[in-house]
Amino acid sequence: MCSVAGATNPDDVVEMLRTMKHRTPDGINQINDGKFCVGMGRLAIIDLVSSDLFPFQEGNLTLSFNGEIFNYVELREELKKRGHLFRTTSDTEVLLKCWKEWGADCLQKLNGMFAFALYDGHTITLARDIAGEKPLYIRRKNFAFASEAKALRWECEELPPAHMATYHLASGEFSLKQYWTFHPVELPAHDDEIQNRLEELLTDAVRIRTRSDVPYALYYSEGIDSTLISTFHDFTKKLTYHDGDYKEQFLTDFEKIVWHLDYPVKSFSAFALWQLAKEAHENGIRVILSGEGADELFGGYVRYVQPHFNYLAHQTYTSYKPMFQPARSVHESGWDEFNGNMQELLRMGDRMASAWGVENRCPFLDKRIIEFAFSLPHHLKIQGLQTKVILQRILKKRMPQYKDVEKKGLFVSVNNWLGVPHEQFGKETYLQKQRDIWNTFALQNYKLIQQIL
Repeated sequence: MCSVAGATNPDDVVEMLRTMKHRTPDGINQINDGKFCVGMGRLAIIDLVSSDLFPFQEGNLTLSFNGEIFNYVELREELKKRGHLFRTTSDTEVLLKCWKEWGADCLQKLNGMFAFALYDGHTITLARDIAGEKPLYIRRKNFAFASEAKALRWECEELPPAHMATYHLASGEFSLKQYWTFHPVELPAHDDEIQNRLEELLTDAVRIRTRSDVPYALYYSEGIDSTLISTFHDFTKKLTYHDGDYKEQFLTDFEKIVWHLDYPVKSFSAFALWQLAKEAHENGIRVILSGEGADELFGGYVRYVQPHFNYLAHQTYTSYKPMFQPARSVHESGWDEFNGNMQELLRMGDRMASAWGVENRCPFLDKRIIEFAFSLPHHLKIQGLQTKVILQRILKKRMPQYKDVEKKGLFVSVNNWLGVPHEQFGKETYLQKQRDIWNTFALQNYKLIQQIL
């Protein structure tokens, strides 16, 4: 995990990197050619030796990179066969040489989580991974970019997942392009073969995400997703959030959490993620694997059950079709979640982990698994009231003794913490006009808010 930043004014870049210093305990650096300054902060995970080679520069290309290219070992071997020589063992150098070899087409070859900027002296090219695991924000006016919105401060926008953007220094022209969209992949003929193939993909997804030169662990909730991940690797450390009496800790850390989040969230599970990342940091762990993405890809939310029955009814009673709008399938609902709710969860996970200098990796968001999951037939996702059917089958095969537990999520009993004794905390947080949360002039009865609180 790293931070990226860039602007025409090098002082601005230094300030942006300092704002994001929590992401990068291993230093910051910038390269300035007099026209544009590219900066990068580093959390060293792979290649702990080459500490002075960031941003990475070769010829006229300067690369600022946040994330991991998980198939970098395989790409490195392919590039060697094409005559490329390497001076480091890092995935950053592999990414730059991939661009030199294939240009923007290299994005189709990358299996990873990334947000990067590539500068050639005339043009800045930005790109982000297909799931949106790594953040990247752009300011078009007085062009600049950074890993977090707080670093840009005003008039910024998020580069969408699976998109690349290009900015031309001379003309100021800015363009945005989607470089990836989902296309169904060919599946084996039979359900058991499909299950075996997914198991192979999960095995490899976990394998390449445990490539690390620093200690790593697993966020373990005892649910299906994290338990399944645990069957593919012998994790020496598993971190679990147990809801308890964190009242004073919550009140102490509340403003810090809000500052790191950058934006409003609808879930207090951010506090649970904060606590998990804090525990990882205190135990010297820099990499965490988690089960994020499984619900969106494999129909894991209970709300998916209704779209499933709608889909079946739509398929069965064809004579009624003219009377109704087309029903939404589990795939359509999942795709909406993938591009909607999951993005908020990924932002929250990234901000809480990065606040403690920890990197979060999600095996279910492997590019191959994303494409495979959205190609699955409905019955391998939902049957009756059972969700994530194919994942449950794989887990039962690998861990027959596993007892399915009710989906818990990261429950935070904040209502028990913020009772009458902490009424003043709520008032100070939400009602002070300088917070600028409420447009009090637009509200007919300001006292109503006080009653709600």
